[in-house]
Amino acid sequence: MSCVFLVLCLWACVPVDETVDEGGDSDPAGVECGDPIPYDVEIRARVEDAGGPAAGILVYLDDRGWTYTILGSGTTDAAGEVSFVAQNVTALDGCWGTVLNYQLVAEDEGDGREVEDDMNTELHAAIDDGSLIADVRDFALTLP
Repeated sequence: MSCVFLVLCLWACVPVDETVDEGGDSDPAGVECGDPIPYDVEIRARVEDAGGPAAGILVYLDDRGWTYTILGSGTTDAAGEVSFVAQNVTALDGCWGTVLNYQLVAEDEGDGREVEDDMNTELHAAIDDGSLIADVRDFALTLP
């Protein structure tokens, strides 16, 4: 019993190197982020499967790093393409690779197939260049 207490005490008493801002948010990487700024970004994507363009597929932008919500969605047309607006994409200057994690997900609700791809770079570019359009149609999401 005393051994467990000693281990817990050592774990609880060892200082952790993390930065805490005045708002109480901690950033274990020690990266200083800018203020969060929300943007509405148009997403343009294409989905394929083994037979070519995949029609009727649900595509959505999933925020897994900031708000943990789906920010927008649409359904692919006959050409396997979709366009929708993702609302409140959060930009944090200096933190795109650390706290933000946006995933573009294509899901065939009929048979459960799903594929996803990271969207951080494309969203950052769309915000940075002022277009507010993340067009990833040249790199189709391919359902397994």
